[in-house]
Amino acid sequence: SLPTSQNPHLTTFAHTQPTTLPMTTNQTIQAMQTIVLPLFNTVNQVENSDNSDVHMLLLRLALVTVIAALGIRQLEPFLKHLQVYQVARAQFLRPFTVATDGVIWPRYTNQLGNNLFQYAYARLRARYLGLKFSAGPLNQDVFHQDVAKLSKHSDPQAVENSNPFAKAVPFEALDTYADYSKIHTSPEKSPPEPSQLLRKKNAFLATTPNAFAQKYQYYKDDADLIRTWMCPSLDLHVKEVAKAIALGVSRDDTLVIHLRFAGAVEGWFADPTYHELPLRFYTDVVTRHGKCARAILVHDPKSKESALDIASALEAKFPGIEIIKQCASRCEDFMVMYKAKHLALSVSTFAWWAGFLGVKSKSTVFYPRHAKVAWWNPRRLKTWYNHLMPEDAVFVPVEYTTAPTRSGEAAVVKEQMDHLDQLAAVN
Repeated sequence: SLPTSQNPHLTTFAHTQPTTLPMTTNQTIQAMQTIVLPLFNTVNQVENSDNSDVHMLLLRLALVTVIAALGIRQLEPFLKHLQVYQVARAQFLRPFTVATDGVIWPRYTNQLGNNLFQYAYARLRARYLGLKFSAGPLNQDVFHQDVAKLSKHSDPQAVENSNPFAKAVPFEALDTYADYSKIHTSPEKSPPEPSQLLRKKNAFLATTPNAFAQKYQYYKDDADLIRTWMCPSLDLHVKEVAKAIALGVSRDDTLVIHLRFAGAVEGWFADPTYHELPLRFYTDVVTRHGKCARAILVHDPKSKESALDIASALEAKFPGIEIIKQCASRCEDFMVMYKAKHLALSVSTFAWWAGFLGVKSKSTVFYPRHAKVAWWNPRRLKTWYNHLMPEDAVFVPVEYTTAPTRSGEAAVVKEQMDHLDQLAAVN
């Protein structure tokens, strides 16, 4: 494969540190603590309050202005860990770059689930244009400190020869290079392309995605091809697959539910467009399943308390249901979702790939679809997951909303608690 050094757009830990900083590190950290962080805290407090739409818009504009005033370059080593910055930056970028030698590279940002979309889009573009594709290393410096250390290795060849997907289990066997120029000849010598292929090609090349490239319309014509590219390494993770099967995820009375609590796991680093699903979503999917005797809750180790709350709510709503909490390695958790017969997704690209890639083993994938939001309402930013819903028949939309039904966040919490009290009283 091509050496990493040929792609000037790759963001590695070694290159994000500027050689000289107008502000010292201590000054930068102090600026983050005294100006930026309070703004983020205010944003979180205002989000569900009265007149939140106007307040949120003004606060976000203020936040962007402050960051720009402090200087993006000085803050880059810190901002790259802040997903709100990554999200804002991604709106002005494409999910790929083209090197001077014509090789197409993905432009990675944020975490693994996002990187897989960037990989898929860049590779499709290379295929349709008849160019070479090189995957490069994932954006692992953001969430893998050992890779960050590797990028500082005294021997550059050690970095270049390392597997760019080594820490991306269960996707460590993805192709790192593909040459599509060999199947294309000059236009004068090429036979006319079939009309269907030409239509697909023109439709894809006409798309103008941001750096996340997260709309299903980009991939629907090539869904089966992408599934072959992105197939997880089952042969390298036999133990994890066996554990998932032993857990009974293929049983018809079992529903695997992915829980994502970005606030609990990432705090103020979290992407503001991600959000926790309301309690009613989980009770709705269990009800719609129709014969759910077992619910397996897949969650992050840092969100055990939040997962326990969901478990308690489901037990109150559905007496006799067996709740199993699944919290292990990323690979094992993925295999539980990948092999599940009935799966309920969260607003998560990682869970999305488990549902999309494992579609052959599934009877139902309950897909969270946010209710419609007016174009001028900042809450519309939270509807992005709607555009990713696959068109396979097994995907069943379950509508929800993040809009509070009463004034203020406290009222929303109180309403949910009242709902639980009513259920407990009935039972």
